[in-house]
Amino acid sequence: MKNRFEIRKDYLALCLFIAISAIVLFFCSKNSPFYVFNDWVDANAFFTMGKGMMNGLVPYKDLFEQKGPILYFIYGIGYLLDNDGFTGIYILEVLSSTILCYCLYKLSKLMICPLYSFFATLLTFVVISSSTSFVQGGSAEEFVLPLIAFSLYSFFLLIQEENNKYIFLNGLVAGIVTLIKFNLLGFWFAWMAVYFFYLVSKRKYKYSIQACLVFLSGMIIPILIFAIYFMINGALLDFINSYFLFNVTAYTTEISLAERLTNTISAFFIQLNYNLDVKVSTIISFLSLFYLIYCKRVWEVIFLVFSFLLLMFGIYFGGLPFIYYYLCFTPYIIFGCIVLFKIYSYLKERFFSKIPVDYLVFLVVACFMVYNIQDSSNLEYSNVGKSDLAQFEFKKIIDREEDKTLLNYDNLDGGFYTTCNIVPNVKYFMRQNVDYKRYPEIIDSQNQYIAEGETNFVIIREYFGNFGYRNQLDNLNKNYELVDVVEQEYEHMDFVYYLYQRR
Repeated sequence: MKNRFEIRKDYLALCLFIAISAIVLFFCSKNSPFYVFNDWVDANAFFTMGKGMMNGLVPYKDLFEQKGPILYFIYGIGYLLDNDGFTGIYILEVLSSTILCYCLYKLSKLMICPLYSFFATLLTFVVISSSTSFVQGGSAEEFVLPLIAFSLYSFFLLIQEENNKYIFLNGLVAGIVTLIKFNLLGFWFAWMAVYFFYLVSKRKYKYSIQACLVFLSGMIIPILIFAIYFMINGALLDFINSYFLFNVTAYTTEISLAERLTNTISAFFIQLNYNLDVKVSTIISFLSLFYLIYCKRVWEVIFLVFSFLLLMFGIYFGGLPFIYYYLCFTPYIIFGCIVLFKIYSYLKERFFSKIPVDYLVFLVVACFMVYNIQDSSNLEYSNVGKSDLAQFEFKKIIDREEDKTLLNYDNLDGGFYTTCNIVPNVKYFMRQNVDYKRYPEIIDSQNQYIAEGETNFVIIREYFGNFGYRNQLDNLNKNYELVDVVEQEYEHMDFVYYLYQRR
């Protein structure tokens, strides 16, 4: 049993993690009030889906997007907190990051003292939040991070002491991840598989089977809940086709198995090199495996290696590496930080036992955090105002009309549904990031919407590669008239946004 002093230290650490998460994400996430708007297409697509969900629309049946329903539910909660912006998502990010930090803190505390665990967690968290793979904030991977951290912690805990509660909770977590982004499930397959063989190695054959059943019982709960939800709304086939089958087929490239393996490894190392601090801390974390072996934590090492590899193949095997994919690997950085503080602790006891060097370490950690925060790629957008964004310029026009129906034509969700607080009245409210040949129904349906005048407004975005293509859309020019044009930069590219209104 924990004594009261230990409980108080954990409670203090939790409170500090809330405050630190709020401060770090205030600058590192474009969902925070520090930024006028998060124009990242993915975040806006999730927000639109969550908003639709909270307004009675059913994902995949009434609105089409390809991520998991729990991610939309998270964004739906964010929508309830802030209807036309991302402050609600920022609050949920702070909550998510607090859980991430607390789990990393509890994990590292199994190997180093609470103070150094706190420092190690801060270093890990700021590297994660300021990394390139963090993108603008609010990715599916970001909301999976605390689940990965919890499972890392609970595996190390279970090796020390059997506990069905943690097995069940990890099954529950696996079920949640299934409904956020199922290609990340390799991590939890490794989690249960390694723990199963660990129990077998201890000749606990009966309990090893029981553990698998407990894990599966937890995993089935969220899946069953959402299956019932989709069945009640007559959308179970839509869910299966749009979430599972679409993701398996639409985002994979047609290459050989050998090329897939090569591309998987290549993509990982390319993204590893995006940030120097991520690269260095990841390398140190790999080296920390030797320390764990030295400590006779062989099963923990097997789990870390196996889970890392399965996560890597689950993420990159499809052949299309997006910049935010690497974020899922960042919780492993904690092990490198643990070893660094182990080394520091040894040196302190041997050479600096009478000198209060911990104050200096605190100063170094604080300086590192400040440096990394100001190194966040999102800070360059801190001076952008509402007048600089088409999302707010078009809002002025759209808000004057009683009929605010809108179609985001042939592009990913640009955030116009968000700023105008519009629930789409068409299923294919945006284009997915797939070729027309792979899924022609999206653009074909959008062309039909324009031909039939389904929405009062249509927004089109052009760039250097397709300037003038809007003039070739006969039904658009026949049924709609151009009412506003805004030039705008997005992710270091120049775009022109056109707002059309029904004649």
